[in-house]
Amino acid sequence: MSLGALQPSASVGRTDPPPAATDAGTDPGGHDGVAGEGDSGGEGSAPSGTGPAVPADARKRYYVDVSLAEQLVRVYLDGEEVRVMVCSAGTPESPTPTGRFELQNRGEFFFSEKYQEGGKWWVSFQGWGVYLFHSVPTDRYGAVLPDEAAKLGHPASHGCIRLSMDDARWFYNTVPEKTPVDIH
Repeated sequence: MSLGALQPSASVGRTDPPPAATDAGTDPGGHDGVAGEGDSGGEGSAPSGTGPAVPADARKRYYVDVSLAEQLVRVYLDGEEVRVMVCSAGTPESPTPTGRFELQNRGEFFFSEKYQEGGKWWVSFQGWGVYLFHSVPTDRYGAVLPDEAAKLGHPASHGCIRLSMDDARWFYNTVPEKTPVDIH
C-alpha cells in the first residue's frame, strides 16, 4: 500500500540519489500511517537526506542487531554493546524483513496525509526509504500519538522499527550510513 504525499519538515542533503524516483514531495514508502513502514514495492522515495556527518572510518566500527522475538535493538561499537533500545517491529500481517541490511539515507521528519501519522529521525535500512528505523508515530506537528507510543515493545508497525523519541534521535545522530544491520 502506498502512502501518497509526504510533508518533510527538515531533512539533510544526500550525496547520491536513491535508486527510486527522487521527488522530494513523496513519502519514504511504506504503510500503517507511518511513511516508511515497509511496502516492498515502495512507490515513493525518501526525501533527500543523509543526516549528520560521521567520519568514514567510523562506518566499520558500528553494528546493529535487531531481535524481533525480544523487540530489542542492540547497537555495538568495536564489538562492545553501547545501547539497547526497546522497539516495535512489524506485525505478523506486515512483518519486518529479516536478514542482513545496511543503513542508507535519513531525514528528520515525515508525515503521511493519507494516514495522518508521521515520525521523527528516520534512518532507512532497506529500499532507500521503504523500511526505516524511526520514532514512535506522531501527528503532523511532531507530537507523539499516545496510543501508538504505548505499543512500544510489542509488534505494532507494518515493517519499520519504531523507537522511543530519545532512542530514535540518538540512532539518527550516532549510527552512520553503511552500518551493517542484522534483523532476526
